[in-house]
Amino acid sequence: MTVTIGIFEKEENVLEAIRLLQAARTDKQNLQIIVKNKEAAPLLAGQTDIPVDEVYDIREAQERSGERVVAPLGAAPLATGGYAVGGTGVAGGSPAGFVTGALDADNDTRTEDVLQSIGIPDKLAKTAGDAIEQGRYLLSADTDYEEEAKALLIQAGAADVIY
Repeated sequence: MTVTIGIFEKEENVLEAIRLLQAARTDKQNLQIIVKNKEAAPLLAGQTDIPVDEVYDIREAQERSGERVVAPLGAAPLATGGYAVGGTGVAGGSPAGFVTGALDADNDTRTEDVLQSIGIPDKLAKTAGDAIEQGRYLLSADTDYEEEAKALLIQAGAADVIY
């Protein structure tokens, strides 16, 4: 499966993209909405059953706890916002998915780091992070149908699509 991300300027367009992707679903796909914070996205926070990941809240929680959320090895992000472990997980005193002491030395968890920790591939994290910082809304589709997903995201009004 490949992660394809639509970058949107309007919440309504994200909702339209979700509708189109769900209507066209022919096989398993995982959808994930990523926003700066829910206050900046009241429509998305209240009108969809797709999980909404708030980058700033995740970053603040990581900074407060001194921990960085990372995907366990062999894990794949789920539409529920969690991870399905299919191999080596994180062992020891921390809960699965948490690694203590993994913050940068200056204790500055960047948006890119948060995006990577919630399943956004490294190669997409910078562009996606820049979009989040500009107040854009992201819809991530992890699907086997990359070209179809890209076309549907554009049809729904995505300002850009990265994959």
